[in-house]
Amino acid sequence: MKLSKLIIKKYSIISLAFSLSFGVSSAYAIQEENIASQMQVNINKTTLLLQNEQLKQEDKKIQIFELFDPVFDYSSMSKIALGKKWRKLSNDQKEHFENAFTHKLKQSYIDKLKLYTDEKVIINQTEKVKSTRIKLHTELIGKDQTYKIIYKFHRSKKNAEWLIYDVEMIGVSIMKTYRKQFSDYLSSNSMDDLIKKLDKNNATN
Repeated sequence: MKLSKLIIKKYSIISLAFSLSFGVSSAYAIQEENIASQMQVNINKTTLLLQNEQLKQEDKKIQIFELFDPVFDYSSMSKIALGKKWRKLSNDQKEHFENAFTHKLKQSYIDKLKLYTDEKVIINQTEKVKSTRIKLHTELIGKDQTYKIIYKFHRSKKNAEWLIYDVEMIGVSIMKTYRKQFSDYLSSNSMDDLIKKLDKNNATN
């Protein structure tokens, strides 16, 4: 398989892993001691949802959005994606970028749902790397290969909830990937250009 195809496949699997993690319940916040068990239970629920051939894709999308929003820290993800450049933005730019980037993330997740066949996510262990950082080590088991995936959680300063701020697979961080893409783009374009580009792409989806 050519290198370009391998890269595409790898990022598609990473995005699929995001999609399978969407099922974390919004009924209550995840507590530290419940991260592994709650993720496993709800990943299983999401898998059943994806396997339900009676549901239309749009209905799956709506139900998954209802489930996953509370567990992803989109605000932090937006800051990470821009790195030091975030601090230089005006308040209006920050708000606009966060809204546009959040939309991009959600659309990317939904686009990958059609890749799902019969993959399973197995929870292995949690690793507390800092008092406010936990890594959840999992495996995405497919027909031909098993992928090690790390869900990165941090504790919210507002209410002590544990939220996902990044996902890593085979050493590849989703947020670092976006940061590299945005940094390259901003080397020859303005932040307003980037926001307009995100808005334009979102409008076509």
